[in-house]
Amino acid sequence: MSDFSYICTPRTIPYKYKTIPQVFNEITTSFPDQEILIYRGIEGTRESLTCRQLQTHATKIAGFLIRKGIKKGDKIAISGSNTLEYAIAELAIIMAGGIVVHVPFSITDTSDVYEIVSKAECKGFLIDPGKRNEYLEMILQLNACLMKHSNVSPLIFLRKSKYFSSYDDLQGVLQSEEEIEVEFPTLYPEDEIVIFTTSGSTGKPKMVPKTHFHATNNHMMSSGKTYNDRPFAWIGGCPILTVFQGLPRVFCDSSIAIEGHSTMKIWEVIKEEKCTSAILLPYFLLDLVAKEANYKDSFQLDVVVTGGQPIDNLHAKIVGVYTKTLSNLYGLTEAFFASVLPPISTAAEMKTGDVGKPIPGIEVKIIDGDGNVLRKHENGELCIRSICGLEKFYRNTGNTDEVLLPGKWFRSGDIAHINEDNHIILKGRMKEYISRGTRKIMPSSIEEVIITMNGIRNAIVVGVPDKRLYEEVCVCYVTDPGHEISPTDVKQFCLENFVGHDAIDGLGEMPMYFIRFHSLPMLVNGKINKNQMRINAIQQLELLDQMED
Repeated sequence: MSDFSYICTPRTIPYKYKTIPQVFNEITTSFPDQEILIYRGIEGTRESLTCRQLQTHATKIAGFLIRKGIKKGDKIAISGSNTLEYAIAELAIIMAGGIVVHVPFSITDTSDVYEIVSKAECKGFLIDPGKRNEYLEMILQLNACLMKHSNVSPLIFLRKSKYFSSYDDLQGVLQSEEEIEVEFPTLYPEDEIVIFTTSGSTGKPKMVPKTHFHATNNHMMSSGKTYNDRPFAWIGGCPILTVFQGLPRVFCDSSIAIEGHSTMKIWEVIKEEKCTSAILLPYFLLDLVAKEANYKDSFQLDVVVTGGQPIDNLHAKIVGVYTKTLSNLYGLTEAFFASVLPPISTAAEMKTGDVGKPIPGIEVKIIDGDGNVLRKHENGELCIRSICGLEKFYRNTGNTDEVLLPGKWFRSGDIAHINEDNHIILKGRMKEYISRGTRKIMPSSIEEVIITMNGIRNAIVVGVPDKRLYEEVCVCYVTDPGHEISPTDVKQFCLENFVGHDAIDGLGEMPMYFIRFHSLPMLVNGKINKNQMRINAIQQLELLDQMED
């Protein structure tokens, strides 16, 4: 066995050389009356689509788009919350030969939305005005920009709105009796079908094109009837990658789980729908753990799949209570799903940062700053290669050249090492390094220690400006309910666990600042917003003047 940090899991299932409509037609033929999409409102509402209904509705909308002048290869933007209409529209665009451009609904600034739409040269825009027309003002501003500076047409609404009665809406098209035959384009597996936008956590969102081949050969991380409320615009929630594998999907509005007030209502939905698996984000696992003492129900899922940020034994406390097993997934918009930690059945099996082995068909290696492959247990940048990996960023050769190495290896930007079991152990993001003097400090190495302190629910370590050392280490923490832990308490704990100026280099990892927060800022994808966390810390420490210097 090689000592180098290269591992690969061979693929045993042949690749499919088919398009999304071909694959979904096979599913519909086999299971026409199976519910494939179930939308649940936590107040009790329930709407669903069978495979046949989804296919029939999408076919009618696709014909409408073709009659409106949409041609093969045209980009069509889509934006909205998770609804049945969104899924219908997405499949329809693909059947019509168009390329779906996902505009994340978290982007509410009109200029940012317009920038994505104009950069992609979109020919149409399907948009959701909201259940209560809450996005009316944004749409009016956007429409003014599109009419003035762009050739975007048509503008179609996923939900009917009295404020846009002169525009077409999805239900209106579906209810119309107009049946004019149109010629559908011939589609090929290599044709692009969707452009995802990245989260923008490292700057402006990048645009990642994917093909029929990529989507039909995407490795599924769940089985059976699955609850998944990830935004449809994100790669982990996109209907193309979930519904079109033939597995029933139950979902709610993504924003409900993030708010944290309706955890057990969502769990009740999962139970009522008799789901066997669920894709739940780490923050939701912590919310469940907090309710554990009062949970007396015998209902358990077979598996919960999580990911997006490091998890530890605290998250794993859901095992044996809410689920029989827990699995940790690692993936990126650019690379789809890359690795998975096999389901664990006890909390004690969870190791922080462990995301398991590559999924079938994926290769990984760890490199140093010069691009050389490191040996096992040596931390470096994680690189990923697969036939379904990133080929290019849309209209962005600069970023493409920056992240793609010779041989089509994708630089993930994550720091990791390969352990003795050939598992990938994530340590953090390259850009998260704190530069204290000449010492490069990885926040995760400090966070792993602080989270073991009794009563600490979450700890995030950020770098804050320092005139002399460039950056100093600041601990931002949240306590468990009922625990009063002061910054002085955390400092004393760190003094017992870290070396500071007594270190050989005189710098060490001992943090300088400690701030207690009631909650941590979150991104719409469920990850902690570390950029905002850093800003909040700088403001509380009154270090803004040092930033300006």
